[in-house]
Amino acid sequence: MYKLNHLVVFVIFFITACAAPNTARINYDTAELDAEASIQRELALKKLFSYKKRLHNVSYPILRSASKFCPDKQVNSVGAQGASSADFESYWKTTANNILGGDEFIITWVAKDGPAASAGLAVNDKVIAVNDVQFGTNKLQHTKFYAETNRIQMSKYTQAKLTVKRGEQQVLNLSVNQEKICDYPAVLSESNAVNAYADGRRIIITKGMMRFAQDDQDLALVIAHELGHNLMGHIDKKQSNHMLGTLLDLAASVNGINTQGMFSSAGASAFSQDFEAEADYVALYYMKAADLPLEGVADFWRDMAAEHPSSIGSNHSASHPATSERFLAISKTIEEINSKIASGQPLRPNLK
Repeated sequence: MYKLNHLVVFVIFFITACAAPNTARINYDTAELDAEASIQRELALKKLFSYKKRLHNVSYPILRSASKFCPDKQVNSVGAQGASSADFESYWKTTANNILGGDEFIITWVAKDGPAASAGLAVNDKVIAVNDVQFGTNKLQHTKFYAETNRIQMSKYTQAKLTVKRGEQQVLNLSVNQEKICDYPAVLSESNAVNAYADGRRIIITKGMMRFAQDDQDLALVIAHELGHNLMGHIDKKQSNHMLGTLLDLAASVNGINTQGMFSSAGASAFSQDFEAEADYVALYYMKAADLPLEGVADFWRDMAAEHPSSIGSNHSASHPATSERFLAISKTIEEINSKIASGQPLRPNLK
């Protein structure tokens, strides 16, 4: 108890001895604070929805057109996404309810020229049922939208039957065809780092990258690059290389040699630059398959170099090729693609 009292005295002395500002803080009441916090939450959530809408708009055509490159990793899609206040927690639930206009599952994005758009589904439609499965107002219920609209490959369904409410009165029954897309959804990360990565199941794009890649062509290049990592099996290959190195470390350890993880580290980084270069290469074919423009897309790496000058020079110990190398490789790949088009060759990457 004696020591605790001395500690309290010490803390009080410390605080009173700290330098203080010269002016008093502005006063405001709790109601004003709550109102401003509500406004800022609404702005933040609207920004989140705008990021996701842009990510879907750019990624969907690539995933759809690249389906011919992923025959063993496809999923059916109606080309639509939705959200509800049940997807959020605490104060955000109220904010989402206000933005979406209710606690139902609301359609927030419909792919241009996609099956849902062709069937007449529109943003702000409230989903009542899918394939006669009624919706509730909890997060678990809303997962049924995606489960039911992706059933064609596993069942007799050839269409998704959507029952939606439009406005206050109109109820529509829509029959929506499904189309094949690569089963590597592009998802948004809250990170502000300028980064994107693939994990073998998804394509993850950070908010920082969304802000950096302001042009949709740049964002398409990033998405197609990460799709390339997934489709070319780079994640599995890197894990195998790491495991091989780990086994060598263990074998050395059994013989009394401490490698300090040298082989596992070497395995993890083996062919890292080559994997990145390959992802850049195939990405351009995925973009062309989606009929996206390629001219000028290499400038993304000039923009990246301007922001990160240390990436300009070649560094063979780095995990990624230099931005100067990537600019030239992309430019040469575009020439290759244009040459194939001119000669009537199939637009597929050249494999070893």
